[in-house]
Amino acid sequence: MSLSELKPGNTAIVETILGGRHLRQKLVNFGMIPGTEIHVVRANRLGPMVLIVQGAQIMLGAGMTKRINVRKK
Repeated sequence: MSLSELKPGNTAIVETILGGRHLRQKLVNFGMIPGTEIHVVRANRLGPMVLIVQGAQIMLGAGMTKRINVRKK
């Protein structure tokens, strides 16, 4: 499932990132790699999503969240 499908309060594990080198590098800089646990703080289908990744709060745009496949925990 896509990260964009999760709702606030959901926790998931990153499985794959479907994007180019720029997107992958940006997510690596955030600490978001396959196997990483993420927690959804705020979600809006049309706007940015706020996540907790490795203890840090980050915000990702809707386009990015659609390219990240996760497994619900």
